[in-house]
Amino acid sequence: MKQIKAINFKSLKNVFNEMPEERAMLGLSLIKELEFMKTTMNKLKKELRDKGVVTEMDQGKYTIDRANPALQQYNAMIKNYNSTIKQISELIPKDLVDIDDFDNDEL
Repeated sequence: MKQIKAINFKSLKNVFNEMPEERAMLGLSLIKELEFMKTTMNKLKKELRDKGVVTEMDQGKYTIDRANPALQQYNAMIKNYNSTIKQISELIPKDLVDIDDFDNDEL
């Protein structure tokens, strides 16, 4: 089985639109969450690229280095993102779609 590198949301939505209503509603709601997480993670990655993973924090007369708060947020969100992908993939019958169909978007 090929590992998913990226997700084509449009193709994924089409798969769920062909399923029974209850499963489709759950799948489509998970896709909305996945899209939100992808957008948020892209913003966090931009901040990390711009400011770095270590930032300076003022402490009165001196500064200290600390991990960029965006790094912790990104790390937490990527775990949730991967978990949501797993939930979505478990809703799709294996014989319905080839995993390569979703390998078109970039994160």
